[in-house]
Amino acid sequence: MIDIHCHILPGIDDGAENMLETIEMAKLAYADGTRHIIATPHFNNMYYNSVEVVHRLVPLVQQALHQAGVDITIHPGNEVRLESKDFVTHNTLVEQYCYLAGNPKFILLEQSWHNYYAQTLEIIQWFQNRGTRIIIPHPERHTFFRSEPEILVSLIEAGVWTQVSVDSLLGKNSDAAQQYAEWLIQHDYAHTLATDAHNVRRKPNLSLGFDIVERLVGSDRVTEMKDRASSILLR
Repeated sequence: MIDIHCHILPGIDDGAENMLETIEMAKLAYADGTRHIIATPHFNNMYYNSVEVVHRLVPLVQQALHQAGVDITIHPGNEVRLESKDFVTHNTLVEQYCYLAGNPKFILLEQSWHNYYAQTLEIIQWFQNRGTRIIIPHPERHTFFRSEPEILVSLIEAGVWTQVSVDSLLGKNSDAAQQYAEWLIQHDYAHTLATDAHNVRRKPNLSLGFDIVERLVGSDRVTEMKDRASSILLR
């Protein structure tokens, strides 16, 4: 399995505190069946984890995992916050963040927690003109998507993918998030699944999510979601 959203890099955001926790997270992921993890530290006004930071840490983590006997491949990435159109476009043009797995065809671009960004459709078009698909992480956790689901549907129709988080399906993020995550899956509005793991408590648990997806909509949809994750690694 491939986890496309995980805060496994040590000491740079609200994810793993240190290399020991990074290794423990990787061990949990490996035991769960994950073999590739895209490290996606936050890239926003609070955590400005640039491409240089990510590219410095990924090989250090890979070396530590090798020494610990954990056979997982770590890929570079970022979870980019849509702070504003200028924030995203400027940092794209000056190459300050990592695309998912370094693949310029995919960016993990999250909304603010408080308000839907009104120019999102313009930003989608801007990235599409550059050959990049936006993946929106954990839409089920955003109240504005839950209260006005037509907003997210319009973004999907414009070409974005969504990434539902396993903990939402497990009911750990709220009953409302769980219900909306299930609704997204049942209506074919969930394109990928990831853990958004941050530590050994909010841990890598991808297989549990796929078990729920299979129960809700069948094994073919699980295969489709896994294939989309695989396509991100193919440059």
